[in-house]
Amino acid sequence: MRLKSLLRARPSAPLVVSFVALFVALGGVGYAAIQLPANSVGSAQLRNGSVGNWKLKSNAVGARKIINGSVGAKQVNSSQVQLRIASGCSTGAIASVGLSGTVTCTPSLPNQFGSNTAAVTLGSSPTQVATQSLAAGSSYLVLAYPHVVISGAAAQHVEVDCTLKVPAGSGTPPPANPTTTTKSLAVDLPATGSHSQAATIPLVLPVASSTSIQPATVTCSDTPTPSTPDAAVAVDTTISAIQTAANS
Repeated sequence: MRLKSLLRARPSAPLVVSFVALFVALGGVGYAAIQLPANSVGSAQLRNGSVGNWKLKSNAVGARKIINGSVGAKQVNSSQVQLRIASGCSTGAIASVGLSGTVTCTPSLPNQFGSNTAAVTLGSSPTQVATQSLAAGSSYLVLAYPHVVISGAAAQHVEVDCTLKVPAGSGTPPPANPTTTTKSLAVDLPATGSHSQAATIPLVLPVASSTSIQPATVTCSDTPTPSTPDAAVAVDTTISAIQTAANS
């Protein structure tokens, strides 16, 4: 057969199908190399040390993704997280705790003092029921427990509010401790007969160090609904102060 005859001859159908199959096969391999099927990459396909900080999405790693006990002292910022207290004090008391967990001891126990007050009947305006002086030069934790007794002979809703107020302290900048805290007690007296109900309102506040003697006070007020007849509300309280020390 001459060469010109071969060139003019059309390719047969099987030959065309073979070329198409070869093209699809080669093209499919290239596509698979670029588009990975879902869930096809696992731990075995990741090279050790290949995932860096910039490849992690912000807030993507939570508590469930961290092995229990895997984060220790070397992984935390020691200026923000205080480590576990290393030891106690054989005598006296702990005066301060460092960020590394070391403690500073004081040979003397912290001062604590307080008083009990007799029952005071609340008037139409807020009534002071207790006061306690706090010595200068120390910080304190002040605790008060107003005991409220409400008596009446008519259906009435009575709310009692008690406020513990402590000194703001001194320094530059001023201490951020709150200076007041208020908690409430509400009771409903029945419509018939004379009844009394009693409860205690716990109040606690820290006090920053001050350069002068300052008082801590407890003040209470009552709001009856309806306003008349006015139920009798009597309050007595303990107020205590415990000397504290700030962590270093």
